[in-house]
Amino acid sequence: MRQHLRTWMGMLSVAAFTPVGCTGAPPEPEEHSVASRLSLPPGNFLPNPSFESNLTGWSSWQGTLSRITHASAPDGASVVRVTRAAGDMYSLDDAPDAVASTTVGTVYRASAFLAAGNAGTVGKPVVLVVRERNAAGATVGYAEASASLTSAFQRLTVDATARQSGNVLDVYVLQSGAVSGNVFLADAVTLEVVPPATPGEPGNLLWSDEFDGVAGSPPNPLVWQAETGGMWDHGQTLQQYTGRTQNVQLDGNGRLRIIALRETYTGGDGVTRDYTSARIHTKGLLERQYGYVEVRLKAPVGNGTWPAAWLMGSTGAWPANGEFDIFEGEGDLPTLAHGTLHGPGITYGWDPPGQVDYAPARVGDAWRTFGISWDANRVEWYADRIKRFTFTRGSMGTWVFDQPNHVILNLALGHLGGDPASTVFPQVLEVDYVRWYANAPSN
Repeated sequence: MRQHLRTWMGMLSVAAFTPVGCTGAPPEPEEHSVASRLSLPPGNFLPNPSFESNLTGWSSWQGTLSRITHASAPDGASVVRVTRAAGDMYSLDDAPDAVASTTVGTVYRASAFLAAGNAGTVGKPVVLVVRERNAAGATVGYAEASASLTSAFQRLTVDATARQSGNVLDVYVLQSGAVSGNVFLADAVTLEVVPPATPGEPGNLLWSDEFDGVAGSPPNPLVWQAETGGMWDHGQTLQQYTGRTQNVQLDGNGRLRIIALRETYTGGDGVTRDYTSARIHTKGLLERQYGYVEVRLKAPVGNGTWPAAWLMGSTGAWPANGEFDIFEGEGDLPTLAHGTLHGPGITYGWDPPGQVDYAPARVGDAWRTFGISWDANRVEWYADRIKRFTFTRGSMGTWVFDQPNHVILNLALGHLGGDPASTVFPQVLEVDYVRWYANAPSN
């Protein structure tokens, strides 16, 4: 028997920041004549959605199921009757799970017609849930639509975007605040894939670097500066950053290459390390407040690499200046891409919803785009021009993002990237462009 979250508020807390693509539509009252037939989606993952012959494919947690005829059945003549047996919540569950292996970024849409089964259940809360779980059984994605039950059937619809590939997806209806004698009815329960929309283009380009130039030359010195030394990490990472073209250069084909090498090198800080790499930034040269910043890149794939493209506020000390991580990768977990924001009392997004798992592919197996959009009230993170999360002002910590930011590109080694000892070098972070728009992609 599948295990449900044990409290209603516990369920809501999973979706405290509802990612775009996981929205619950308001209930729509609908009436149908006896034995009417709906146009159910042909790609429905739920093989017995209308309970016309039996209850195959369905089970209940803390409830019992029966099939009854109903004069107002939305689809056909029969509905399922779900009766509370124990606890303050009981459910109707798909059995087995509707989707055995998800594909990251796929949008799944669930729909159900629901009604109170008796007068004592009228006004009780009900929720339609799409839940994504990984191989360990942990919930990594959750979307819901809720309503108060009425004697008439009403339709709930909810969309959920798969966070990772290879997970399971299940659908259930949960009635909470339940007491003895509570009953709800369900009919025409569906789960389908929503055809992907083509993401719109970002709008109103304000600035860009397309990294045009002679092969082997440094990036434009009017825009980019190289930082040198071991940086902020106090020995947690393994590289010496340099400004040498051995570590940061244009490739002559419109791309920037940040190159990590295994070599013994003593930096200007007097520290000798076994690796070199580069970190460049636009502080004091190119800074803007608000908009949508997009980076198209190909990440390194070696264990121990820790590539990043990010923004940081140009005044004040961290974390009071704020930080937006457009992209972070982990060499020892090469299928994952992360988007995160930091501020006083704020670390949001590293894990879902700020994580995309491209498994079985690695992030660095293809060119990918990542972006951050922000204004005075919200921050949004995009992967492949699909909005993955929205963080709103006042929802956590202290908002410190109302100032100009600059761009940082770097390739670190060790720490969150893992151990590079067995990795073949050079390892390269390639960047096709950095573009700053006024408007984010529409999707």
